[in-house]
Amino acid sequence: MVKEGLVRRFLNALSGTLRAKSTEYIEVELRELENIFALILLGSFIGLPSPPTSISLRLMPYMARELVIMSRVSERLDDMLGEMAGLFEIT
Repeated sequence: MVKEGLVRRFLNALSGTLRAKSTEYIEVELRELENIFALILLGSFIGLPSPPTSISLRLMPYMARELVIMSRVSERLDDMLGEMAGLFEIT
């Protein structure tokens, strides 16, 4: 009985940890998808081919948040490898 309780608590703790980690990875993926969305619309600034103007203008109202995100990312963009190492807890 005591061993069952310990195993159950261990598995519950392991489940919680795995859920938290998977949520973190999904959040990072969402951030990167937001960056890609912004690059698709504003890619002409860095030499990427841009979508047709009519599509860009229709999507522009959704860009306010993306522009804020891009400015934050550009402020801390000096060490992308460090950010990825921090994500995977590499020391």
